[in-house]
Amino acid sequence: MVITDELATSHWTTGVLDQLAVTLDEATGGAVKPRVFHAGTLYNDQDAMAALGTGAVHMVWPVAVRLETIAPEAGVLSLPFAIDDEMMAKPGAPEAVAGYLQKYMAPRGIRVMGIARTADLFFLTRYKHLEQMSDLRGMKIRATGGRVLLDLLGSFGASSVALPAPEMGPALSQGAIDGALTSAGGWEMAGTSAVPYGTLVPGLNLVTYAILVDDQWLQSLPEDTRTAIETTMAEFIHDDWARSKALDQQALDAMIAKGGSFATIEGERRQEFVDAADKITADWRAKYPEAWEEFQTAIAPFK
Repeated sequence: MVITDELATSHWTTGVLDQLAVTLDEATGGAVKPRVFHAGTLYNDQDAMAALGTGAVHMVWPVAVRLETIAPEAGVLSLPFAIDDEMMAKPGAPEAVAGYLQKYMAPRGIRVMGIARTADLFFLTRYKHLEQMSDLRGMKIRATGGRVLLDLLGSFGASSVALPAPEMGPALSQGAIDGALTSAGGWEMAGTSAVPYGTLVPGLNLVTYAILVDDQWLQSLPEDTRTAIETTMAEFIHDDWARSKALDQQALDAMIAKGGSFATIEGERRQEFVDAADKITADWRAKYPEAWEEFQTAIAPFK
């Protein structure tokens, strides 16, 4: 079983994935032998998703924004203030969101096993903290990708740059970009010497991984093996949110201990971001009204 991701080995999620591989091996009695390829060493996430169904890749852990290339309706997960920890920590919420995505992934032979928490995104900058939205004007800010996040940065006045995680650190160190919209794990990759300042706009964007599996491969397995994988993944998803939130906080605390400086934008200054973000959400809703309603229906029991 080939599992791929773009995560640098320093990112805490790699340890979670490695342990999951061991658990899958044990759960299937060795019938499935997972092998995890981190940091895009086998495929980047975009190519790995395309390889599902070919036999070359069986499971991919892309950041959810990557799914927009398959179905733009997946962009709802990248909308600002769309989901939060309080909602997603409720039992069944990650599965409900996965069910929403499944409608759009199924025609490609992809099964969405679940949604896993990544992190609260915040801004990393090289020279000072952001104090207000206007500080972003003219700055080159990296995002993972996806139309929604790139447009969001543009609405804040920044020049958005799509870069995969492994390229972010070198780009910051070389001055090719001025900052990044990323996570504590991303800060670990970049280092405090390259970007010492972190600034959070509370609630702006809670990023997730979509756990994708080649459904044809899964269905071809013996029933007991398939059931063991499905049960293991269901248990993993059930426990993931609280675990990943704690690990994300540990990573942030570690970066502050290493000399990083972290600040939060509140009050009227935060409201500037909210107002700009509302326009992005309104535009998306106008383009995909049915998908918006489907998503709202999916998450309604957890709000």
